[in-house]
Amino acid sequence: MYRNLQYTISLALPAMAYVAVIQGGWWGLMPWGIVFGIMALIELLLPEYTDNRHSEDENLPSLILVVHLLAHMGLLGYWVIGFIQGRYAPWEALVSALAVGFNAGASGIVIAHEMLHRKGRFWQGGAKLLLGVAGNIYFYVTHVRMHHRYVGTELDYSSAKRGESFYSFLWRTLKGQLKWAWRAEVDRLRRLGLSPFSLRNYMLQEATILVVTALVFTLSGGVWGLLAFALQAVVANFLLEYVNYIEHYGLARKVDEPIRPWHSWESNKYFSRFFLVDLSRHSDHHLHGSKSYHTLNALDKAPRLPTGYAGMIYLALIPPIWRRVMDKRLPLN
Repeated sequence: MYRNLQYTISLALPAMAYVAVIQGGWWGLMPWGIVFGIMALIELLLPEYTDNRHSEDENLPSLILVVHLLAHMGLLGYWVIGFIQGRYAPWEALVSALAVGFNAGASGIVIAHEMLHRKGRFWQGGAKLLLGVAGNIYFYVTHVRMHHRYVGTELDYSSAKRGESFYSFLWRTLKGQLKWAWRAEVDRLRRLGLSPFSLRNYMLQEATILVVTALVFTLSGGVWGLLAFALQAVVANFLLEYVNYIEHYGLARKVDEPIRPWHSWESNKYFSRFFLVDLSRHSDHHLHGSKSYHTLNALDKAPRLPTGYAGMIYLALIPPIWRRVMDKRLPLN
């Protein structure tokens, strides 16, 4: 039960975003400073937290996911009200978008990821909603059908290759996932005897959520409302693909090779674990995609990142340093 309680600290992410949109001004930078400044430094200095003890009780872990969903949708609603009331100067709108986008990526998409691995209309609908308002139209299709199936292979656009910079990966993965998702949906709908432009096309469902939300922000905040919404989407998806980059960099496997613990990077740093509902225990997640986040284990054979998810961004943004640090940690293939 104690492990489950620790996941409640993840709610500090939407809390910081609420402070930013309520206060305006430069408060939109607060989540970035706290997470990529203070927490990144703390995780660099502290040892890993590898305790695997857990409770099978699903009530609190599931409730935390629901609270995140409600918190993010409430955040967007409050942000819209702020635009209607004329609360933000143009520059404040963009700064607040940095906080909303941070929450959309570090809370919204992370929670959507957990939800889409669960069965049931509520969980699947919640995943679609969080992804759509974050401006992502491909992840719902590609994550399980492509990434989990082909992780580490040439067929997976979400796996970074050895020697590939984050910038090259970002361009390749966005193009690749969009194309792959559309082809996958066209093929799926054709097998059902439906048009690619059917409302059952998951990409079109996500695009509809995206367009409707963008329209709401345009009507409430004009051009600056639309630009702010667009910026938060860019931030959210930047964070998503940054995480994809660090989770599988250089860990290659053949298409017919079973998935093993050494095909995903793992971090057991405290804040990476509990702020991101154990997303950082990524090796066990790929071995057992249906396991709830609060039951994931640290695996001895999983390669370990040198620090937490927050601190890794400094390496990822400087490719020569990234390669110097990470390439020597790659398992011998």
